[in-house]
Amino acid sequence: MDNDTVFYILGIGLVLAALTVGFLGVRLESFPPSRPVLLIGTAVFVLLVVGTTTFAWRNAEDEQASRDAEHASEAQANTGESTTTTETSTTAGTSTTTTASVDGAQVFEDQGCGGCHTLEAAGSTGTTGPVFDSVLKGKDEDFIRTSIVDPNAEIEKGFPPNVMPQSYGDILSPEELDALVKYLFESTNSNG
Repeated sequence: MDNDTVFYILGIGLVLAALTVGFLGVRLESFPPSRPVLLIGTAVFVLLVVGTTTFAWRNAEDEQASRDAEHASEAQANTGESTTTTETSTTAGTSTTTTASVDGAQVFEDQGCGGCHTLEAAGSTGTTGPVFDSVLKGKDEDFIRTSIVDPNAEIEKGFPPNVMPQSYGDILSPEELDALVKYLFESTNSNG
């Protein structure tokens, strides 16, 4: 029997027990008839409530695990879509960089980075977090990567800690993280 079925059976049992007690309490002058019946009835209610709560919790955990697995499979499917070429302007001309099947600009957009950060290359104007065009200029890819996966490691002056989610190291696949780091690095350090 799966968790959903047990949850519904316990829930229906709890409702029926409450209705029965309510009906008997109205109909009988002396209800419950004795202290042992009261104790047994209370124990049954407690077991039904605990059982229903336990299976509700287990259902929630199962649903969360299903959503996490679905998100992971979608992310994995998205990383295998196509190879994207990004052109970067330099003083010597135009160079072409291929990011292995993940577009950093798309990751930036999909994760909603522009809602909090300003980045000219993305056309974003968020003000909750630092302006990438200035704070990432001259920074290396390791600094950018750390800023994404451990945003409290070095907090930009004027911004409080714990505003940026600290889960991007878990949410993003390694390919997505690499593409995002490369995109931010190239967008903020181009000479053009």
